[in-house]
Amino acid sequence: MKTVLACIRYAVFLALIIVLYLFNNHPVMLLFLFVSILVPILSIILFYQSVSKVSCNINLRSGFLYRGESTEMILAADNLSFYPFAHAVFRYTVSNSLNPNSVVHSYDLYIAPKEKMRFELSLRLTNCGNYIVSLESVKLTELFGFVSKTIKPKSAVEAIVYPNELELNDVIEAEGGTPNEETVHERNAKGSDTSEIFEIREYRMGDRPQQIHWKLSAKEQELMSKEFSDSIGESFEVFLCNDYSDNHQMDAYFDLMYSVGMNLAKRGIFFSYSWYKEDEGTIEHMSVDSEDRVMEALLSMYYMQSRQNNQTALRALSTIPETLRHVLVLTSQPQFVKGQGRQLLSINNLARLFVL
Repeated sequence: MKTVLACIRYAVFLALIIVLYLFNNHPVMLLFLFVSILVPILSIILFYQSVSKVSCNINLRSGFLYRGESTEMILAADNLSFYPFAHAVFRYTVSNSLNPNSVVHSYDLYIAPKEKMRFELSLRLTNCGNYIVSLESVKLTELFGFVSKTIKPKSAVEAIVYPNELELNDVIEAEGGTPNEETVHERNAKGSDTSEIFEIREYRMGDRPQQIHWKLSAKEQELMSKEFSDSIGESFEVFLCNDYSDNHQMDAYFDLMYSVGMNLAKRGIFFSYSWYKEDEGTIEHMSVDSEDRVMEALLSMYYMQSRQNNQTALRALSTIPETLRHVLVLTSQPQFVKGQGRQLLSINNLARLFVL
């Protein structure tokens, strides 16, 4: 349509020049008419010769940020030709793997000859997940708008958006409060840990919280540690249902997953994340003994695109063999299946942590 309008404007302009020349037969008007015909023809020829010398790509100022933060998207155009100021329309998409629907955006600019040009646009990524920012195409239009050509740069960059880490004390608490070291290790002391206690000794710098004998420490008024004949196991596992249904639930869900995991890891409490793989009908486990492992589990959830049906993952819990470990269930459902779970934490009624 733009090309048609450009041709109509040029035809009207050329007709006007011809009328003026026929009206007065002035040599200057004849020269002007000749130039008006020659310049567009030369412009089209030079444009097609120059398109192959234009390269475009896309980049991000930062590829790692927290939800709600902004980064700068950099559109780059390198024009090695002498053609003057081609009009360019950059078309790019921003797609989240957890929410794969993408919208095509466009940005107009003019590319100057013999220049490496950089343009920065603010990009705000509002949801958790890994984003792919792709430069889908760049449409270059000749100076007068008569012809154009679309190039496919095949340029894409990735951005990882982490959840927000919550202060667990600020989370709405239901009966039972938040899980803490004392309650976890009291459960271990009652037999939830299958490792054999070799001896009980005074606390040494570097002992993990799992080793502390809380009841004896309270009695003796000093920290006492349990020495195990074998390495102690994980205190419990956090079962990830991945059953969020919209962006608000998704963000609350990953905020809670990330915050609970980081809180436990910072306190030196061993645990594991587990989740149901619907395509294989199996439950996967990832042991977590550090903050880095929390991040690995988070990225695994991002890349697997493992959103489940509302009840699929909860039903899968019945396939977990009965073990001595404590199981925490992270879900978006308001009520736990079969009434077996007791709610520990809730975030804005969007994501909840239950204990089995």
